[in-house]
Amino acid sequence: VSEAQPPHEVPQKSRLWRWLIRLCIILMLCGGLGFLVGQSWLEVIATQKGPHTDHVLVRVQPGDGHMVLQHKLAKHQIIHDRLHYQIYAFVNHSRYVPKAGEYLIEAGASLEDIFIQLDAGITYQRRITIIEGLRSFDIMNILNEAEGLRSVILSPPDEGSIFPDTYFYAYDDDRRSILARMQQKMEMLKAEIWAERDAGLPLKNPEELVILASIIEKEAGNASERPLIASVFVNRLNAKMRLQSDPTVAYGLYREQPLPQRLSRRELKTPHRWNSYMNAGLPPTPIANPSYASLYAAAHPAQTDYFYFVADGEGGHNFARTLAEHNRNVRIYRKKMKNRSAGQ
Repeated sequence: VSEAQPPHEVPQKSRLWRWLIRLCIILMLCGGLGFLVGQSWLEVIATQKGPHTDHVLVRVQPGDGHMVLQHKLAKHQIIHDRLHYQIYAFVNHSRYVPKAGEYLIEAGASLEDIFIQLDAGITYQRRITIIEGLRSFDIMNILNEAEGLRSVILSPPDEGSIFPDTYFYAYDDDRRSILARMQQKMEMLKAEIWAERDAGLPLKNPEELVILASIIEKEAGNASERPLIASVFVNRLNAKMRLQSDPTVAYGLYREQPLPQRLSRRELKTPHRWNSYMNAGLPPTPIANPSYASLYAAAHPAQTDYFYFVADGEGGHNFARTLAEHNRNVRIYRKKMKNRSAGQ
């Protein structure tokens, strides 16, 4: 008869397995709980508002790693803790690739907001505004003085080749590329307006359209008067009369200097290529960079029989058909200015 197995061995193995199963369950529960706690904590550090109360510009240079980035963000007090950045970057390393550029981090932006912005390369857009009527010399200086751009424009671009507008750019863009955009826009609009111009204009090509538009730009104190001023110059060109425009004289004398408020009689009689008191027809080049409104007025002048205009002292002009009417308007203007000066 075989010997019976000790009765205590089976219960021992059973208890061991039960303990192992319980331990595994406990470990799984702890792991799950830890994962949930970790996820909740990660969500908190990712979405909580940043400590900065103002917008901050941060530049990410090519080659900046996470250590450099967390230092820059901490230096500007954009993040609460560098460890937060390290952990969030580690967890999201497969889908977070910061792009070089300049970033405007909004006040209170969360870590998640910052990661999305840097990963998408949503850089800060700077701007340059070129107002109508500026000379190319002035625009060259504006471009060269603009912050955050590289290269230098060494000489003024062709007069009248730049379209006045607001242009956006990113940090470290090339000044020459922005200038090229300005000139491309002028070329495009000039061609469009020339193609739709009124019939019978005394203009040979789009370049002459820009020349006339630049004179209109400098003469028009009141924007609504551009078509009327255009009609005066078109009527004079058709009648073979000299344009007699003060801004043309000023341009020829002070192309790369500050423009004077008024011209003297001696200056009006100074001979140069742009002096429309002494030379017939249009000047050889534009005298400024005209706006769309002035280009349009040059292509679509009002239909009038005006040949003269003079300032009215109120920001506009009085127009006249004959020299006698014009001289009367000049006397009215001078009297108004004299009375105004006496009343001061």
